[in-house]
Amino acid sequence: MLRLLYRIGLVAALWSAPLQAQDAVTSAGPDAVEVSLYRDSGRAPDDAIDRNWPEGFALVSETRLVTLPPGPTTIRFEGVASGIDPASALVRGVGVEEKNQDANLLSERGLLDHFTGQSVTVRRFNQASGKYIEEPALIRSGASSVVLETVAGFEALRCTGLAQTLVFDRVPQSLSPKPTLSVKVADQPGGQYNVTLTYLADRFDWQANYVAELNADASAMALRGWMTLVSADTTSFVAADTNAIAGQVFRSTGGENERLARARRRQSVSYNCWPIGTTGAFRGYNAPEPPRLFSPPPPPPAMSVDAIVVTGTRIARREDLGDLKLYRIPFPTTVAANSQKQVAFLDKQEVKGELIYRVEIQRASVTEIKRIFRVENTPENGVGEPLPSGQVAFFQRALGYRQLVGEGATRDKAVGEVIEFALGGADNVTAETDYSGTSGEDWQEIVIILRNANPAAVTVEAEFAEDEAGAARHRFAQRTFERDGKRVWRVLLPANAAAEFRYRLYNGSGESTASAEQEQTE
Repeated sequence: MLRLLYRIGLVAALWSAPLQAQDAVTSAGPDAVEVSLYRDSGRAPDDAIDRNWPEGFALVSETRLVTLPPGPTTIRFEGVASGIDPASALVRGVGVEEKNQDANLLSERGLLDHFTGQSVTVRRFNQASGKYIEEPALIRSGASSVVLETVAGFEALRCTGLAQTLVFDRVPQSLSPKPTLSVKVADQPGGQYNVTLTYLADRFDWQANYVAELNADASAMALRGWMTLVSADTTSFVAADTNAIAGQVFRSTGGENERLARARRRQSVSYNCWPIGTTGAFRGYNAPEPPRLFSPPPPPPAMSVDAIVVTGTRIARREDLGDLKLYRIPFPTTVAANSQKQVAFLDKQEVKGELIYRVEIQRASVTEIKRIFRVENTPENGVGEPLPSGQVAFFQRALGYRQLVGEGATRDKAVGEVIEFALGGADNVTAETDYSGTSGEDWQEIVIILRNANPAAVTVEAEFAEDEAGAARHRFAQRTFERDGKRVWRVLLPANAAAEFRYRLYNGSGESTASAEQEQTE
């Protein structure tokens, strides 16, 4: 009997005794880091980056010096990107058996989850008295739909009609202030190890932004390119070797979208009040700020002017990365949390081109005239470099001042391609259609009238597009040429002058019509 009781007591003691924890080593941050930003491949060049939810990504490579005890252990990599994809993490320098992302971050949602069933303080602002009132409450639900129990009963958070918030008396030890990745290391002799941690992370993006200044006669421009780097991550990478990758990179969209959705769910807390969003009238009311328990931090120092100076040594260097282009920033730069910054990557002082006024003709109707600055991307014309897609702002000096004359966008352009920068509509060059010409059984004569109200001559190009059925045929009175499958009439229109272009529009497709179309072409 005594032996049986002894065994029972021993089993109970072993059951209640805590298991011996495996030794853990914490790496507070990287000793060196390289960040390569990839663009959102689904975003059009003229679409701005969503700074709250950028949908590009980054490849982060961190180097850390860690000291490990002998035997199996766990390394906690603190300060990784909060948008890390744990499945992509690659650790070199030690043998890894298991990877775990520590998702218990210090956040509003984390605090609510931890304090569910515990006491907190509710701070409310009473509009009638103009004072804050505090009272104890118990959190009776999770973060998705916060319900409180007070002396007055149960209530939904922020659904009382009063501006209110929760005050927590402590920070749980289980909540980490930094995003952390833990790895279990196999049995090893111990000592110092140089460990490289490489992984993909979401919520980064970048784009090119160009600033062009046309000369007086719009025959050339100065072109400067800036890389706009955006991070919506909560982690800052200080003095990082930073790169931007241009080109289309395939990535499994299903997993990426699911990761972004999970990140949104982790960082969002729902405060919807049933049934119409709120039961009170406080929406839009700004309560005075409650008394501070500490002094606010000093404002950040102003950006150094040297940080944006365009010089030959501070422009990002372009390198080939297979079919992609890598732009390497030649100096350490900080990719700060929730930030946007710009770094120069292109500076061309004289890019030769020409300003074109373009109108499209569809059967017998004309579209709005648009201004195009056309450049052939060659070294002879002052460029000769691949241009990543992005937005373009055009300026020109008038009366001694630098004025904005148009904004547009461009897709990725290779060396040797023709680049057409769209500057917007034209006010001083117009096109109209005159239908009063002669007509036949299956044709009608159309007259396009162009007018130039500018004080200088302009080049106008009229492009003819066939209809969807391909039934319309033309017989042109002036010479045209073919470009990109379209017939083009090009004319130099003098200042304050007009020009007419006549053609017959056929509705049939006989051989005589097709041959007639070629009579006045080059």
